[in-house]
Amino acid sequence: MDAIGSLGFLMKNTVLIVEDSKAFALSVEAALREEGCYQVVVALDYSEARRVLDRHMDEIFVAITDLNLPDADDGAAPKLMAEHGIPCIAFTGNFSPNLREMVLSLGVSDYVLKNGQQDIRYVVDVVNRMSANRNMEILVVDDAPSSRDFMNALLRKQCFNVTAVESAEKALDLLDQGYQFKIILVDLIMNGMDGFELLASLRSRFDMSQMSIIGVSGKASSDQIAQFMKHGGNDFLLKPFQQEQVCSRVNANAQLLDQFSELNALNHQKNELLGMAAHDIRGPLGVVLSASGMLKREISGAHAEMLLSLISEAADTMEQLLDRLLDVSAIENANISISLEMHNLCNLLDKAVADAQLLANDKQQSLNLELPVEAVWVNADKLRIEEVAHNLISNAIKYSAPGGKIDVRLSSNHKKARIEVLDEAGGVPKQEQHLLFEPFCNISTKPTAGERSTGLGLSICQRIMKLHQGEIKYRLNGQVGSIFEAVLPCVSE
Repeated sequence: MDAIGSLGFLMKNTVLIVEDSKAFALSVEAALREEGCYQVVVALDYSEARRVLDRHMDEIFVAITDLNLPDADDGAAPKLMAEHGIPCIAFTGNFSPNLREMVLSLGVSDYVLKNGQQDIRYVVDVVNRMSANRNMEILVVDDAPSSRDFMNALLRKQCFNVTAVESAEKALDLLDQGYQFKIILVDLIMNGMDGFELLASLRSRFDMSQMSIIGVSGKASSDQIAQFMKHGGNDFLLKPFQQEQVCSRVNANAQLLDQFSELNALNHQKNELLGMAAHDIRGPLGVVLSASGMLKREISGAHAEMLLSLISEAADTMEQLLDRLLDVSAIENANISISLEMHNLCNLLDKAVADAQLLANDKQQSLNLELPVEAVWVNADKLRIEEVAHNLISNAIKYSAPGGKIDVRLSSNHKKARIEVLDEAGGVPKQEQHLLFEPFCNISTKPTAGERSTGLGLSICQRIMKLHQGEIKYRLNGQVGSIFEAVLPCVSE
């Protein structure tokens, strides 16, 4: 192993600009200061840059330097930064393939032409990315020492925290010890466990929003590269490495992971706001419900009673919508609490069907319940399982035509209890079935009597079943309709 758990760069925030054009230096300084998170120090020549390093060495995390200065040329300033271990972005006034090779040979993190405002913006973006990279842990897994050393040095210039190991087994051992890597570069062909096996193991633990896995090889065929990507790889790099390509690819993956984290944070914030809003609205809504209930007992007259019924029904509907909001918020955050007790699932299902019977009667539908002779015991939250059953049954009623038939069946093999709700509503098109359990899903199948649908019910049901160590599935009921199946573990009486 070449490195273990690197402490990486201290969280410094000073950027050093070494540039003899004062106007250009001030433009770059102003653009960086607008970001609101950097201190900026400007040196107008090589001698001043050396003095700045003597005074501020421990505060600087990146330097932006010109290649040629009045008192030093041929890349002396980037060389100075390399000697002090400071990542460097080089400015150049012109470009050619030979110049590019010379600049990269100086060990710079990146280079940019001094053409105008767009190039200044590019430099600021690079600095922002390098600053963010200091919080990003990368693991390099490669049994070739030269490749490990090259990648290690290259990624450190991008301010990543890098750990390098020579085998997949050591990589998994680090993860088992609790190391948290966001990006892993995997050599495809290694002794022992190869890159494909490591990829499979990693993807069994982390999805693409949690970890980027980049394949690396100098001998892989196009078929192997395709298979690597199809089985969960995010990207692929071919040896011999090209510095700019490696940096661009790895930084792009880091950017994507940051965006996933930001979206997760926004989703969490959204859920908190939903919960707060629902909680605040529930108070005055409770007053409306209570007042309408008292008025019903005190006044008479058909018209007045009709108006009170409208108020009461509207308030009840609002309360149900608030409950849905709170359910989505709590369940998405895994904060929902379930109270597990022994229950006879036959009794729970019988109540759910009885509660739904009025809905079926309104559409002249036949609602049938088939229960086993013996009791079916489950360890469950009574209200939540009733909610799942009610949702599946009410959906069947909602999407079935008037006069249709709906069957609700319960069966058990003493290990698993299986609730099935069968309808003759035509079924969900195969190309849309993967959307069924997504929040706010939008499918072409519509309720048959203009009923409203929020698109949340099945998503909530799926989360409730997972909390009970169960599952919910869908399949077509032959050519006539749908079968929704909810499965729970059984327990002994």
